Amino acid sequence: MKSIVFYDDLCGVCNYWVNWILKYDKEEVFYFAPLQSDFADIFSAHFKYKFPLETLVVWEVNEAFLIKSDAVIFILQLIKPSSLGAKVLKFFPKDLRDAGYSVFAYFRRYVPMKSCKIPSKKDRVRFLTQFSVSETLNKLKL
Repeated sequence: MKSIVFYDDLCGVCNYWVNWILKYDKEEVFYFAPLQSDFADIFSAHFKYKFPLETLVVWEVNEAFLIKSDAVIFILQLIKPSSLGAKVLKFFPKDLRDAGYSVFAYFRRYVPMKSCKIPSKKDRVRFLTQFSVSETLNKLKL
């Protein structure tokens, strides 16, 4: 099943995370859209869901919208099922995980990034900024 990762396009950490997913997502499960895009606004309106700012949001057809630590765990479990990181995160209560995520999200804007890697031509088709919601759902075969 395909999923969409909505990320903060203005954040170097988020761009690093997107590139990490592109590198390790061998099954090409994940597609991407910046939270600051028209596509995200239209997608949000279509599903009557308001995207929270300064967080990672994953849309998965069976799970709906996942945010903060749930989104991170979902991504890690799909890409690296035996990931120690996902297992450790799941050990902690959701409220505690999300509080830690929020603290990190606050300070991430102060993490300097020299540059953001531009996705390859092959990877660029996984960025959904140019598609309508219905085209996207058809493209992802949902």
